[in-house]
Amino acid sequence: MGVEELLWSVGAVQRGVFKLSSGKVSNVYVDLRKLPSHPREFKLLIDEMAREALKHRFDAVCGIAVGGLPLATGVALALSKPLVYVRRDRKDHGTQKQLEGDFEPGTKVLLLDDVATTGGSLLEALRVARAHGLAADTALVVVDREEGAREALEAEGVKLVSLTTLRKLLEVGSRA
Repeated sequence: MGVEELLWSVGAVQRGVFKLSSGKVSNVYVDLRKLPSHPREFKLLIDEMAREALKHRFDAVCGIAVGGLPLATGVALALSKPLVYVRRDRKDHGTQKQLEGDFEPGTKVLLLDDVATTGGSLLEALRVARAHGLAADTALVVVDREEGAREALEAEGVKLVSLTTLRKLLEVGSRA
């Protein structure tokens, strides 16, 4: 089963009218937050992400809350790599951190998220990571919606790698 079939099989691809985190409106929503509710499929996807991650050099995985965090946790565990993660907003209690986890300045991280549209969430995570002395040159996502994220990240010296694209996902769905 390919990534596209896997996402369709767990109902992660939805049709309707949806506002995306980028602010754009779309008639297709890819909801990977459903995956942990399907352990077999979740493990298959984590294994595929880990295989892709191994093609790149990094010291730690940097997940992006909320959608990327379960995926990043799975990949970090599968590869025995440390995990750090970026919160959407700085905590207003406790340590008041926006970047969580233990790391040394200069650590090279693999940015990991669920879906990339314009790249806004990935760029914000990159900004936070770099502000804390982390380095990143690769971002890994499950689905690239191909709406500008690749170009936005390249402008910051980061390569976007995806397991699939929205176009491929919809092609597979139209055949089902």
